[in-house]
Amino acid sequence: MKTSFKKELLKARELGYAVPAFNWDNLEMLKGIIEAAENLQAPVILMVTESAAKYMGVDYAIAQGLSAVSQAKVPVILHWDHGFDKNLIKYAIDAGFDSVMLDASQQPFHLNVAETQEIVAYARAKGVEVESEIGHVGGKEDDRNSNNGGYTDPHEARQFNNLTQVDALAIAVGTAHGLYKGKVNLQFHLIEEMAQTIDTPLVLHGSSDVPHEQLSQAIAKGIAKINIGTDLKVAYADAIKNWFQNNPDGFDARKFGRSGIDAVRTVAEAKIKAFNAAGKALE
Repeated sequence: MKTSFKKELLKARELGYAVPAFNWDNLEMLKGIIEAAENLQAPVILMVTESAAKYMGVDYAIAQGLSAVSQAKVPVILHWDHGFDKNLIKYAIDAGFDSVMLDASQQPFHLNVAETQEIVAYARAKGVEVESEIGHVGGKEDDRNSNNGGYTDPHEARQFNNLTQVDALAIAVGTAHGLYKGKVNLQFHLIEEMAQTIDTPLVLHGSSDVPHEQLSQAIAKGIAKINIGTDLKVAYADAIKNWFQNNPDGFDARKFGRSGIDAVRTVAEAKIKAFNAAGKALE
């Protein structure tokens, strides 16, 4: 069921939940995400990164995503996640994505602004909405590794938001992409300050492995979209490993694939509940 990216995020902020944004890397992961959303009647954002799209084949990935949106019984937003290649971002826009993210967060401020403005102008002409990042969320994102660049400066975030007019703003407040190598320490005061002074919905990246109670507090402070990728990858991989341990002579992809779908669905359902998004498709 097609819907609007920013509309869903504004609704989430108003009603006190976060829209779950899940990455998919193959058909089984996509099916698990959609099954979870339909089971719990939750809106979801279905995200694909550049490397995942290239792995699947960009046009195959686009076809999968568009099919999921059209057939799902709940609101689903198709989102191009962490775009670095502006030509690929524009290709996704032209192909029918509902929203795209440009990640120029490692660039100097003025270049991040300029590149974001370019994508916003292109997307607006096609009726597509844009997310961008100010302050850099480090860790392993897609096939790239980077150090955490510290926390987002609220003044800089307001300036960036005003200059770019993005539809969603990802901020760095203590999370990291991939698996954590230490204690998670979200900066709730920064989330609250930015939520009170920026009208644009705020996004939390790198949220896999973050305790659910911290995510609930982040939502209470103003986060409207939470990204989950690694937790689904781990669940999917563990399910396939376990299936072959229990079925060493097995070979039927439909059977071990089903175990992967079920594992992804279970984790996605837990996240939907933690984000207070269950049942929100009906409101």
